[in-house]
Amino acid sequence: MANDSNNNLNKKVIKRRKISYQKVFSFISAGFIIGCCIFYGTRFLTLYLDNKKEQIKLEDTLSQAIKENNNLKEINGDYYFQNDVDNNYVMYSNILWRIIKVNNDNTIKLISNDVITYLSYGQNDYENSYMNTWLNKTDDDNTGILENLLNTPYNYLTNDSICKDNISDTKHITCDKISDTDLIGTLSVFDYVNAGGKDSYLNINKYYYLSTLDSNNNIWYVNDNGNVSSADGSDIYGIRPTITLKSNSKSLSGNGTANNPYIIDENYLFGSYVKLGDDIWRVYDIDEDNIKLSLNDYLKEDGEDFLYKYSTNGYYHNDTKKGSLAYYLNNTYLNSLSYKNSIINIKWSNGIYGSSNDYNYKDTLNTKVDTKVTVLSIGNVILNGELSDYYLSTGISESSSLVYTVKDNGTLYGKSSTSEARVVPTISIDKNVLTKGNGTINSPYEME
Repeated sequence: MANDSNNNLNKKVIKRRKISYQKVFSFISAGFIIGCCIFYGTRFLTLYLDNKKEQIKLEDTLSQAIKENNNLKEINGDYYFQNDVDNNYVMYSNILWRIIKVNNDNTIKLISNDVITYLSYGQNDYENSYMNTWLNKTDDDNTGILENLLNTPYNYLTNDSICKDNISDTKHITCDKISDTDLIGTLSVFDYVNAGGKDSYLNINKYYYLSTLDSNNNIWYVNDNGNVSSADGSDIYGIRPTITLKSNSKSLSGNGTANNPYIIDENYLFGSYVKLGDDIWRVYDIDEDNIKLSLNDYLKEDGEDFLYKYSTNGYYHNDTKKGSLAYYLNNTYLNSLSYKNSIINIKWSNGIYGSSNDYNYKDTLNTKVDTKVTVLSIGNVILNGELSDYYLSTGISESSSLVYTVKDNGTLYGKSSTSEARVVPTISIDKNVLTKGNGTINSPYEME
C-alpha cells in the first residue's frame, strides 16, 4: 500500500510539472507574438509616416509644381520647356532666368534671360576657356566673377551638367559625355535643340556662345537669327550662364511669368536697384565696403539720349583732359548730382582687350585708373541688356583709337574714340548708406 501511495504521489508531481511547462511556453509564445506585432507595426507606421512626409515635401517643391502644371516634353528622363513659352521665368540673385528643364533627379536647369557679359571664348577647351573662368572660381585672380556675386550659391545650387560630346552637325546630336565639375555652365547644342532651337524662348535675337565644340574643336554659338554655327572662338559674343537649382528648391512667390517670376530669394544686394536723387542705378559689383553702380538707363539731356565722344585719341580715361568723356563725367556731370558727396574715388578697370593680350579679360580688369565716374569695362557683369550703342572703358590695343561699344545683337563693336555714342555712367558708394527699400524696381534701396 505504501508503494502504491508513493507512485500516485510521484505521478501527480510529474503531472503538475508538465502543466507548468506548457504555461511557460504559451506565455513566451504569446509575448513573442505581441512583441513582433509591436515592433513591426511600429516600423510599418514609421515608414508610412516618413513616406507621407517625403510625398508632402516633394509636392511642395518647385520642380514638382512645374511638372504638374506645365505641358513639358520628356526626353531621356528630363522634362523640357519647349518652343515659345512664357511661364518659365525665375528670379534668383536679382538676375532673371528661364527654366530649360526639370532633370530626372528633380533639379532644375536655368539659363539667364539675357546675355550678362561679352567675351571671346579663348582656348578651344571649355574647362580652360575664358568663358568658364569668368563664370567659376579658380585659384587665379579675376576668376569666378559671376560665382562670387551670386547669393550664397551653395545653398541654392548644385553643380551644373555640361554635355561634352563633339557635335559635327545639328542633325546628329548626342549627350553621352557629361561634365558636372563646375557650379555654373553654359548652354549646350543638345539642350538648345531639345528646347526648340530658333523657334523657342532661347532665341533672343542676340549672339551668344554655347559650351559645345564641333569635330574640329571650333565652338558652337547662336546668332541673332537663332541659328547655330561654329567658329574659332576669337569673336566677342554674349555669355548666357546656366545654373541648376537643387531638387528641394521652393518658390517664395510668383507664377513663372515675366512680370511675376518664381522668386527664389529676396533682399539681395547684387543686381538690386538703387535710387539716388531722381536716378535709378543697378548694383553690378560688390566689395567689402563699397558697391559699384551702373545707371539703369542712358545718360539724358533734356529728355534725350546724351551723346559724347570718348576722347581725342584712344581708350585711356583721363579726367583732367578737357573734351574727353572722362573729364565731362567727373566735372560737369558729377557736379550736377545732388548726391555727389556720396560718390567715392576708387580704382576702375581701364585696359585693352584684343589679340595683343590674347583676349584675356583678366589683364583687362587688372589695368586700373583712379576716378569717381567712369563707364563699364569688358569683364564686368552687364545687367541691362536692353541698352546698346554705348561706350565701354576698354580699347582694342595700346596704339588703336578704337574703343568698344555694345551693340544690340549681343556683340561688341570697335568705334573711333572721336565718334559720339551713348553713355551709361558707373559710380561707387558706401553700401552701408542704403537704409531704405528692398532693392526691387518698385522699392529700390535709398539713402536716408
